[in-house]
Order: sequence, then C-alpha cells, then structure tokens
Amino acid sequence: MRNRSVLILCIGLITQCNFGSVGNREEEKLVILQNLIFFNNNQTIPIGTNLRSYDDQSDDNLNQFSLSSNGNTYNISVQSSTYINWETGTYRINPPNQVLGVSTTSSERSNAVAKTHTPYTVPLDLPADDLYGKTYPFLNASNISNITQFNSTMETGASFLFPNTKVTNMPLGVVALANVSWEEMYIQMNVTGFTTKTVTILLPQGSKTITPKCKIPIKNGRTGNIEILYSLSSLFQDRTVSGSPIRFLTTLSGKSDPVVISKVSNVDLYNILQQNLQAEDIVFSFPGCFPGVER
Repeated sequence: MRNRSVLILCIGLITQCNFGSVGNREEEKLVILQNLIFFNNNQTIPIGTNLRSYDDQSDDNLNQFSLSSNGNTYNISVQSSTYINWETGTYRINPPNQVLGVSTTSSERSNAVAKTHTPYTVPLDLPADDLYGKTYPFLNASNISNITQFNSTMETGASFLFPNTKVTNMPLGVVALANVSWEEMYIQMNVTGFTTKTVTILLPQGSKTITPKCKIPIKNGRTGNIEILYSLSSLFQDRTVSGSPIRFLTTLSGKSDPVVISKVSNVDLYNILQQNLQAEDIVFSFPGCFPGVER
C-alpha cells in the first residue's frame, strides 16, 4: 500500500508540478522516473514459456513435410533418433516506461543519465544486481528427443511443446530479448527428390538471440505463457540474401548418398544450416509479433 501511495505521488508530480525553473525540469523528471523504476524493481511476477516446435504444414505429421527448392519439390521425413541437447534459455526485461532508459553504475545511481531506447528491445545498460540488468532463465538444460511426436496444437496444426521450460519470476516490463543455446543438434532424415538420400546432421554448440517485433508485456493480469517457436522445416528452406539464393535442398541433391553434414564434412551444407539458424525469424521466432502490437 505504501509503494502504491508513493507511485501515485510520483505520477502526480510528473503530470502536475512545474518542477521549479525550466533549467531543472529535465533533471527533476529524471529523478522521479528513476523512482518509478525503483518501485517496479521491487515487484516480480511468475511467467511461463512455451517453446514450441512446428512445421507449418497444417497437419499432424511433424516428422513429414515438403519443401520447394529451385522449383523442385522435396519430401522430408525426420527420424525419431533426432534430438536437441539444450543448454540455456534466458530473457532480458526492460522497464515498462520504454520512452526512458537509465544507464547507471551501482555506486552512482543518483547520477544516472537518461536516454531514449528505440527500439525498446535494446536491453538497458544496468549493473548485474539490478532486476533490469539480470537475465531470467526459462529453459532447463536437457536432452530432448521425439521432437517430431506432437503433443499440442496451434493455428498451423500439430506442434511439439518442449517439456524442459520453467516458470520464472520476472520484473514488470516488456521482453527486450530472449537467448537460447544448445550443446548439440542431431538430425537424421530421409530426403526424397529425384532420388532418396539418407542425411545425418550434427550441429555443435551454438546460440541464438531472438528479438521481439512487438511488445511482449510482463504485467499483472497477464494470461498465457510467452511463446517461442522453433521451426525445423525452416532450417532447410530456400532464402535469398543480398540478391543471392541460398538453397540447401538443391545443393543436397548433388551429393552422394549417404550424406553426413558437420563442420568437417559437407561444409558447404553445414554453412547454409548455420546461416539459416542465425537468420532473423526463420528457425526461431516470437509468433504473431508485428510492430506496434502487444502480445
């Protein structure tokens, strides 16, 4: 109750007071807004996460999908031996007052400098002991297999919810970014085009930063978990970068069967997969996220 009273007082000062002389107005506004952030720092709420694998094919077969590459159709069947060895998954949170960020050191908070953060997905430069300077884990390290065995549904059909996510207490605000890392991705699949090829893919330790395109609020009364999508099928799709096509399946079709892809074998295919993994909103994304929309 005391926090609420002080918060109301601060808001009242912002909207009604003249802040003394014109020269001091911005400094006094900064102090008040710093106080608002301080009171937000004292409140956290539990938020869950759905890390969801899907293939965007509007059916119940996550292990089977078709893709077009250079005008040709390829049918892909992912084997049950496929797995992902997850390492970490974390969020950074920004305060709800996104028009103002605070850059400070732990010993000189009173001398903080105000700056505008556009987009709001830029994490604030705050010390690690500040709630808005911390990272918040949402994923337990675990080796997850059977990722093509659907256990949930979404708008595009069947999906797989990874079971190693967890509920985390986070401060009020908006998601600035998410980061996921893995020890290993191991994929076995059959690809049928002009011929059928048996493909084994070994992707070593890596990470990906996922940036929201919309405001994902962390607030009281929020219903539903934060959604993060992982699209295995998108890992193999054609892309165009700076006018040049990147075609995994077309390149794969010219290889001798069986095909083993790693950082020491079929390196051209390995590099394409690494590029697709790191591309924005291809393999990893926040669903239904559009600029100006709140999720």
